[in-house]
Amino acid sequence: MRSIERQFYWSRDWKRCREAYKQSKSYLCERCLAKGIYSPGDIVHHKIYLTEANYRDPSVSLNFDNLELLCASCHEKEHFSDKSEPRYQIGRNGELIF
Repeated sequence: MRSIERQFYWSRDWKRCREAYKQSKSYLCERCLAKGIYSPGDIVHHKIYLTEANYRDPSVSLNFDNLELLCASCHEKEHFSDKSEPRYQIGRNGELIF
């Protein structure tokens, strides 16, 4: 696991932000909802991907304007559309397991 994933995605700040964002979107996938489909949102996605250079910057990593709630299917399409197998699983608490 990359250091950003371990340091950031397991942080208390991210867990609180992630839950608050999910609640603000009524726990529904934003892309599916835009198509009129009501699908539970599982993953809070960063529109500007996190990197070693920006993950400590809360204006990028914890900013609601940079977040999008997605179902697992939409998140797969965003990151791994060229892959046939998922590269992660979703844990019981909504965390990504690589």
